[in-house]
Amino acid sequence: MERLLKVQAYQPGGHAAWRLLPLLLCLLPTVALAKNEIAFRVTGVPTDLSAKLQRAMPALSYNGKEARLHELVLSANLRLRDALQAYGFYHAKWDTKTISGPNGDATVQYHIDLGAPIRLRSKDIRIEGQIDENPVLRKTIAPFPLADGDILDQVLYSTWKDQTLSFLESKGYVNAYYPRHEILIDRKQNWAEIYLWLNSGKRYRVGSIHIVGADRYPRWFIDRYLTIKPGDWYSPRALSLTQSNLHDANRFQNIQVTGDTTNLHGDSIPVTIKLASLPEQHLKVGVGYSTDIGLNGILYYDDYNMFRRAQHLHVAVQVAQKSRNIGGTYTWPVGAALGSEYIASTSFQNETYQIWSANELRAAIGRRWALADNARKNVNASIQAMFNLEQANYTVSGISDSSFYLFPSITYSVQNYRNILRPVSGFYVRATAEGASKVWGSTSNFLRLRVRGGWDEMLNRNWGVGGRASLGALWLHGNIRFLPPDLRFFAGGQNSLPGYAFQSQGPTNAEGAVVGGRLLAVAGVHVDRFISHDWAIDAFYDIGNAFDSFSTFHALQDVGLGARWYSPVGPIKLDLAHPLVAPRAPAVRLVLSVGFDF
Repeated sequence: MERLLKVQAYQPGGHAAWRLLPLLLCLLPTVALAKNEIAFRVTGVPTDLSAKLQRAMPALSYNGKEARLHELVLSANLRLRDALQAYGFYHAKWDTKTISGPNGDATVQYHIDLGAPIRLRSKDIRIEGQIDENPVLRKTIAPFPLADGDILDQVLYSTWKDQTLSFLESKGYVNAYYPRHEILIDRKQNWAEIYLWLNSGKRYRVGSIHIVGADRYPRWFIDRYLTIKPGDWYSPRALSLTQSNLHDANRFQNIQVTGDTTNLHGDSIPVTIKLASLPEQHLKVGVGYSTDIGLNGILYYDDYNMFRRAQHLHVAVQVAQKSRNIGGTYTWPVGAALGSEYIASTSFQNETYQIWSANELRAAIGRRWALADNARKNVNASIQAMFNLEQANYTVSGISDSSFYLFPSITYSVQNYRNILRPVSGFYVRATAEGASKVWGSTSNFLRLRVRGGWDEMLNRNWGVGGRASLGALWLHGNIRFLPPDLRFFAGGQNSLPGYAFQSQGPTNAEGAVVGGRLLAVAGVHVDRFISHDWAIDAFYDIGNAFDSFSTFHALQDVGLGARWYSPVGPIKLDLAHPLVAPRAPAVRLVLSVGFDF
């Protein structure tokens, strides 16, 4: 009898590529991952197992070097063997066939005979310790996924083992451990026995929280970043989230959030948070480029701790080819939730675009309420209520006017991305309602609604898909000429219809000049082909326009190809977009954007 102690199990990830719709595939031409690629294909096994094995052997580049090609094939053989054993097939054999492709590419095809699998003969699963005093919590632990007689799937075994330990640690059992965790295998008789004993240990709560350093900031302000409080069940994950929140505040450095497990007080673990303050005043100068506004220079000044009350003054000066503006925003935190604050802002903008130009003086004051829990790291949700003033002088398609508006607005926004610097999986929604009345001294009465959103999804490690939409409706008493351009609806630009110039499309007047509309409907889809973790090639299609009524809606369309670099400061996108309806010079527009636009 041969007995083996397994101490490591193979853990694949991802999803099957068949989920990508054939229609979307038509949008993107075939793109080689790299020069001289070698791919690996598995046949002769059930579909679900084939997908699992395939993920263990991704396509690789060997750059035309025969020695490297031979090395990659040997490595793939080892990975295939390990993956088969991880799923319970220790007697598998295979025939190998190498198929040459164009441009020096090659495919290694494995036709596999699985042989007799290893089946689970018995299992000894124990969960002991202080958790027995909490039967309700004990019942929430997921049942062990393998039954006697099942094929030995070490991936399921390892996943359950790790997730269960992590679950107990998140509930205060920080000393939980496995006194015995082994799989005994008899390859000759094709059976296995699992021994998995889990001891929860004692359950602990968060004790006193001691903050050291950053003395210039008020304690109540620092408390807003904490995802723990005395009396909570102690969780290493909660401590990690607190440290991450403090890091994202842009106010602190050398952040350490630690629990002193050597200095216990009964069932409590004291926590110490060590901080050092960053300089409170920042001055930043930058140069950028946006297709919508052209080359631009930016000057930022920030004071993050006005009056030593953690109030934030932000001043921005931007000079661009098509837009010049200067503005300031003052925020002061209120309440316990991160992101809840009072806001006051003012700005002056001078803008000159293809269809319109304007000088706008704006001011606003209001309040933002954070809706997301501080512990939900990837979620940002809020409601913002503002009272706005706008004085504008503008010219639209050769017609000059001026206006004055006082109006309230309310905005709901939610953004849920796993990583905002690499927004490839998640969604966002932003909805705003605003309106003005002559009773308040405004030029005319209006009610305006605007909703925009988008979603992205990774289908597997190589393919992603997403979409976006922007909808708007405007009820106006009187002629649209009495509204400044920023309150009308136009289409075109990098976040609308990139095949057309920024805010150049919409309803026209009797002379055929674009004047903006009362309704907006724009949507788009895109497919991403990742050529590495941080680089992707993108194909997209957009449709929509601004209009005054559904009977006059004229849908514009564009298509394009682009490149995506998910840089350390956020996504950088370079697109080539071609209008399909009413094309104007240039036939292909170059669109560049930097950062995630929420």
